[in-house]
Amino acid sequence: MALVVQQIIQLLNAIGFSAYGLGYLIEALSQVPWGAVIDWLHATPAVTPQLSLGNEAVYAQFQQLMDTQFQIGELKRLILTMPALPSEGF
Repeated sequence: MALVVQQIIQLLNAIGFSAYGLGYLIEALSQVPWGAVIDWLHATPAVTPQLSLGNEAVYAQFQQLMDTQFQIGELKRLILTMPALPSEGF
């Protein structure tokens, strides 16, 4: 009789731990921003252009020029935020 009661207690203990784990999993899944996950899954992948060998060099040069232009714009913005020197008369 005592063995049966002990087994029932172990079974109820296992069920309790399982229910606690399931509740924790449900709580964790409810915190996930599912709308953002679905939007990310439906987003189209970024496709790099398939260029011929002659155009790859031109495209690489274009990318370098665009990067340089962006860096110049960032440098201009940084210079405009700097305070004026006393000798500049501002």
